[in-house]
Amino acid sequence: MAKNSESKNLLNVEIVSPEGIIFEGEASSVTLPTVQGEITVLPHHVNLFTKLGRGIAIVTSGSKEQTFAIMGGFLEITSGTLRIISDFAISAEDISSAQAEEAKKRAERAKREADANVDFVEIEKDLQRSILQLDVAGKMKRKRSRVD
Repeated sequence: MAKNSESKNLLNVEIVSPEGIIFEGEASSVTLPTVQGEITVLPHHVNLFTKLGRGIAIVTSGSKEQTFAIMGGFLEITSGTLRIISDFAISAEDISSAQAEEAKKRAERAKREADANVDFVEIEKDLQRSILQLDVAGKMKRKRSRVD
């Protein structure tokens, strides 16, 4: 990442999940969910470390926006760098509504049919991830239809 981003009034942004680096680049603002509510971070933001919530992160650079579904993890802001270390993160462009719908059905079925030996926490996480992906895919579809 560019070392002189601060002088250009941009943030260095990294979004990392267990799958690896989801996004790395510069942005003029980042809007994302924390457990206390949605925040927007601009260049020269004070240092911050907070827990992330479940929802949509929007990385804006000029007139270009990139959208990500994120769930859990942490946000760290230091010296012009914004780092999202998320339990789950996916670019909206990489979401397949059909796959997310199928994952939701599988998780709901597993929840209904589970016995005492099943990890309900993991089933619930799977269900929440699929619902989040469907929410983001739906919002992106509505946004595209307004633009067209």
